[in-house]
Amino acid sequence: MRRRACLHSLLALGLVVAAPAQGDATAQRFVNRNASFHLELPAEWRQIAPNEARKIGELPQSPPMLGLAQPNHFYAIGPVDRWLAADFGNAWLYVVEQDAEWYVADTWQDDLRAMWDAEGKTSGSTHRLERLERAKVGSQDVEALTAVRATVPADGRQPTTSLDVYAPAGGRQLSLSFTCPPDRFEAELPAFRKALATLTFARAAKAQTSLGDRLWTPLLGGGGVALVLLVLYKHTRGRR
Repeated sequence: MRRRACLHSLLALGLVVAAPAQGDATAQRFVNRNASFHLELPAEWRQIAPNEARKIGELPQSPPMLGLAQPNHFYAIGPVDRWLAADFGNAWLYVVEQDAEWYVADTWQDDLRAMWDAEGKTSGSTHRLERLERAKVGSQDVEALTAVRATVPADGRQPTTSLDVYAPAGGRQLSLSFTCPPDRFEAELPAFRKALATLTFARAAKAQTSLGDRLWTPLLGGGGVALVLLVLYKHTRGRR
């Protein structure tokens, strides 16, 4: 009897131990192609391919950024199959990876607003930034800049609201935009923050020193995510 009871206890323990290994069936670990970061995202989401981005970008109701994709540098992650079926009423993530960390000056809030204003002058979109903060993000408590951005495209495409996160990533700069339609943003925000809490970098951020450090790119010195995207937007529109 003692042996049978012991066996039952071990089997029960095995079930308890095995359960977490199955993980959350609704989530998956996304690892970028450069293997510089990973985070947990909905199981349905995947990285968009460039040919898919071109098709989706041609749909008149698609958010403009979904049409811009270069796998190692800027891309959307989300329910791509839904987008191909012209369903854009869902949440998604846009990622921009840059080769140098930003230098963040005391004027960073004004700099971010100016950066997105510059994007709007080229694309015609309007951007309103609110809730600008410095925050510790991810599993490593990396200090990042965050903002809530409301975007209205100029050509009648779907407006969006985003939780933008700008974080140093071991010599690189990572920009994450958790995005959805405006009327869904507050409901989606807890899920965005839950995903952000799992963000993990392969390398630690470099210690910020001074503007003279050449490893740093001033936020408005040509390295800003919006300045990258506005050039891509203009180029893509010119091809169509």
